[in-house]
Amino acid sequence: MEYIKYRGFDHLWAYSGPWLWWLILLYLSLPFLAYIFFPFIFGKGIISRSKKTVCLFVLGDIGHSPRMCYHARSFAKHDYYVNLCGYVESEPPQDIYDNMNVEIYPIEAIKNTYDLPFLVFACQKVIGQCFQLFAQLFEFRGADYILIQNPPSLPILLLAIIHVKLFSRNTKLIIDWHNLNYSVLNLKYNNMEHPLVKFLKAYEKYLGRFADYNLTVTDKMRSFLIEEFGVSHKSVISLHDRPTVDFLPLEKQQISKEEILLKYNIIESINDITNHKIVLSSTSFTPDEDFSLLLAALHEYDRNVKQTKLPKLLVIITGKGPLRQKFLDDVERMQFENVTVKNVWLPSDAYPLVVATADISISLHTSSSGIDLPMKVVDFFGCGIPVISLDFLAINELVKDGINGIIVRQTEKKSLGDSICDALITLLTDQTFYEKVKSGAMAESSDRWDQRWDMKLGKIFKYKETERYTLSK
Repeated sequence: MEYIKYRGFDHLWAYSGPWLWWLILLYLSLPFLAYIFFPFIFGKGIISRSKKTVCLFVLGDIGHSPRMCYHARSFAKHDYYVNLCGYVESEPPQDIYDNMNVEIYPIEAIKNTYDLPFLVFACQKVIGQCFQLFAQLFEFRGADYILIQNPPSLPILLLAIIHVKLFSRNTKLIIDWHNLNYSVLNLKYNNMEHPLVKFLKAYEKYLGRFADYNLTVTDKMRSFLIEEFGVSHKSVISLHDRPTVDFLPLEKQQISKEEILLKYNIIESINDITNHKIVLSSTSFTPDEDFSLLLAALHEYDRNVKQTKLPKLLVIITGKGPLRQKFLDDVERMQFENVTVKNVWLPSDAYPLVVATADISISLHTSSSGIDLPMKVVDFFGCGIPVISLDFLAINELVKDGINGIIVRQTEKKSLGDSICDALITLLTDQTFYEKVKSGAMAESSDRWDQRWDMKLGKIFKYKETERYTLSK
């Protein structure tokens, strides 16, 4: 019976190897994996447990990203918990701060403080943002929606896709297409075959298809995404910009024109503002808007005032940017006699008030892609101000020539500067025509963001049975 003698378990070690030690280690780590690691990786981060959550990302200043603030308000109004992430370089709207459903998470802006070459700084910025943005996204794992503004799409679009595919699989991705990023980059190179432009176009084209929803600011952009980028038509929704209740005609304000202009130090050097007509434009002083056209128009207007009985002008330019000082130097050099030009940088709550003081507005936006629209014109219409706009592919979706403004074009006989001057003179001398386009602009002011958002997106994002919306086809 020697062969059935008990030998214990010692002999098992003769048949073991490293695999056995790994198996024991795995067994011992199961509690850690089950209760700490996997919940941390695949669980929910800093989100509301009682409400649906949407995270909004904008790689720009929140205070001067009105459409993203509008989205935040709309989601919050429908009882979403909103994480609004972006640069905080100016004061965000007070109601955003005060909204209990909205939390602002600052993203640190990476500046070119060492004046590095463009390509070197671009690489440094993208790498730095990758770490910052991925950490931020990871905090919000488990959110119901992530909405990102495009442009800029690099690197946030790629990071958001990786995040929702690996770490937050129940989260839906929304891209809000304000323009095409590669077309903006092409303003620098003016060459669609440039390797960086081609790369960015391919990046947008292929990654854009991963979004669950694509929102566009024009119908033409919607068609472009479907036909050129191959995005599913079912996922693309046109959501045109519309003014919010912040932008009201002067007649509905609780303060007079003179009080507004004095409050923000715009007319301290003007003796009698009643002798002036107010023309307003807004800009970020970047190369995509040629303000030499406005200066040429004002120069021609100033010359005409001396020969006719045209009113003097107060031209208010809101905004700041890299070409601001050059513009101001050009204004000083031209020495206008009947035109006063004021450049002001306004807090977000003051801007609607100043817009409302204008008699005429001017947009020099030409669109790098041809298929976006200037938000500033929407603001002008919100205050019932007729607009003079340059012509480009999508502008007819907003400005109706002779109805709510004038669209100017260059001709063989007239430059764009001369055409802008002619439009100004027409609006200031033909009272019947001015009243017609003023009426058209006032009609535009009645079409508001809340109603448009509910009509287009309410059915998709509602989650309470008491809410009832219809989705416009």
